[in-house]
Amino acid sequence: MAKRMALVAGIAGILAIVYFSGLFDLISDPDRARAALEDLGVWAPVLYVLAFALLEPFFVPGIAFMIPGGFVFSFPQLFALSWMGSVGAGIVGFSFARTLGREFAESRIPERLRRYDEQLATNGLRTVILVRLVLFLAPPAHWLLGLSQVRFPTFVLGTAIGFLPGIGLSTYLIVFLGESLGDWISDRPPGTFAVLIIAFIIVNRIRARIKKKRELAEQRDGDAQTSDVDSSST
Repeated sequence: MAKRMALVAGIAGILAIVYFSGLFDLISDPDRARAALEDLGVWAPVLYVLAFALLEPFFVPGIAFMIPGGFVFSFPQLFALSWMGSVGAGIVGFSFARTLGREFAESRIPERLRRYDEQLATNGLRTVILVRLVLFLAPPAHWLLGLSQVRFPTFVLGTAIGFLPGIGLSTYLIVFLGESLGDWISDRPPGTFAVLIIAFIIVNRIRARIKKKRELAEQRDGDAQTSDVDSSST
């Protein structure tokens, strides 16, 4: 129960940061986003990459940076900056999990992701690329790699390669859709996104519970069969 409450509180906190910090306004208002980034002048690309790298590992979605960036930067610029920001985010998440946040990260890595552990130890570069292609910017992916035995240079190279397709597709779609995407988002009340996020979390929690019950049932069946074999042999 305490973990559930902490999860809800964390999500509420992230939504509050996105809304009250003005990030939602920047995503939904192309003119405001353009003015805010243009006011930064030559510092806009630097601050874009830094904000992406420092906030994305802690559940601020990468799209929250890409959409405002798409109102100002050209496709090549947005692609390069988002790619650098995503690699930076991976490094921040990796370092957090490997140092100060080890206990926090270990308790929040989904069991299904732990199957990559052995592969990371034996086929580091290929597995890092695979993790990035499959999980993209999901923060638990940063933490999983940080907790693994993979070497830092291998992690950075695999992350840089693995992010290329996802960042390329994301930034292309954002620039291609242009301001129509901002107009669509601005027509949606903020509560819509909160409801969608909460619904997504609830569905995943239900799936996790069903999977856990199924695994427990299979384990009980296995124990019962083992017990029957032992009793028959005696």
